[in-house]
Order: sequence, then structure tokens, then C-alpha cells
Amino acid sequence: MRKNAVPMKGTIERCWLFAFRAPEAELRPLLPAPLEAVTRGGFAFWNVVVCRVGAMRPRFAPRFLGLSYWHVAYRLYARFAGEEGLYFVRSDCDSAFLSWMGNVMTDFNFHTAGIRVLEEPGRVTLKIHSSDAPASAEIDRFRPPTLAAGSPFGSVAEASAFLKYKPLGLSVGGDGRVNLVRIARDESAWRGRAVRVAAQRWAFFGGRAATPELCTEVEPIEYRWNRGEIAC
Repeated sequence: MRKNAVPMKGTIERCWLFAFRAPEAELRPLLPAPLEAVTRGGFAFWNVVVCRVGAMRPRFAPRFLGLSYWHVAYRLYARFAGEEGLYFVRSDCDSAFLSWMGNVMTDFNFHTAGIRVLEEPGRVTLKIHSSDAPASAEIDRFRPPTLAAGSPFGSVAEASAFLKYKPLGLSVGGDGRVNLVRIARDESAWRGRAVRVAAQRWAFFGGRAATPELCTEVEPIEYRWNRGEIAC
């Protein structure tokens, strides 16, 4: 079955992006050929998204028929044929039905998990209840963010610019061909700001090198996921 065959649309209602760095040599084996890692200063990067997707539906369907859910995804910054995007290693979703559909329609490796988000004026608490990849994080909106020691970036602003991911999903089929899912978003409507992470724990990274680099809180924005394109 062809993956990402149906163009979709929805609203990213709440969104936090956690970036982690690791030595390029350690992440390179996780990217199937012909994908290449996006690197900086000898490091490759993870992008973990925790987001609330609102009214996800086929592009031709009215909004009231859409489904809303929480989504967590572990992606690698990757490059193919000169274009940068994200390669999905694992996805978690708080709907068993949508997890099943996600695995039928995409190569994004969905699992079902409980996802809870508590927002307070100065703090956000995220919890992912999963048997094999539990996680938690606390975001402090009051104190300014800082870069961890050893960062390949000179400032938070430089890291933010580099780590703003390109709107392209990448997957590789069993036949070795690359599936590209282009995402349409209004770049002028993108509002993201770096925030401090007071504490975080990601079981997914157990046994893996993953140093926290940056967390970005993104304001609501409309997304359209185009039909997948198979690269020849």
C-alpha cells in the first residue's frame, strides 16, 4: 500500500519541540540509506515534538469531521537529494484508532500512549505514559533558556535558527525508495520562542547519546500534509 496517499490538513494547536544533539557517528546508523544526517560541529540532532493536533482530516473534508489528538514523535534531522527534513523513528499517539490508522497510512511507527499536558501561567508539565517509552518534562516560562555546555552554537538565537525544522517528512520503504511528505505552512505565521526546560526524562533515549540542546514553544498554526511523493 502506498504510504501518505491522502493529503491531510489540521491545526497544530499546542506544540513543544525538544532538540537533542549526539555525535554524528552514533546517529548515522539510524538513518537508512540514502538519507544523510544534518550536522553541525560534528553533531547530528534529534527533534522530539509534543503537540496537540486539532481537526485532522482529509483535505477535502469539512473541519467538523476532523479528529483531534496528542502526538509525540521522535525524529532525526535528515537530508535527501539536497533537501532537509525529518526522518521519523517513533511516534506516540493518545488514540488507539489513530495509532492503527497511522501505521496503515504512514511509515511513522505509531504506538498508543497516554499523553497529559498541564499548562500553568509560568510552567508546563508534560507526561507520556508508555510501557516502553515513558517520558516527562517541565518547562519554565519565567527563566530565560540557556545552551548546555559543549553546544556547537554560539547563542540561543543561532540554535533556534538552525534547528527550526524544514517542513518535509522523510521515510524509506522496504524497496529502498524515499517517500517525501511535503508540509505546507505559512512561514509568516510561525511564532516560536525558546524556553527553559527545568527537568526532563525520556526513556526512549536510554542507552543512547542525547544531550539537550534547545526547547521551542510554538504558537498555533495551520498545517497541510501533501500526498507522499516517491523518489525514483
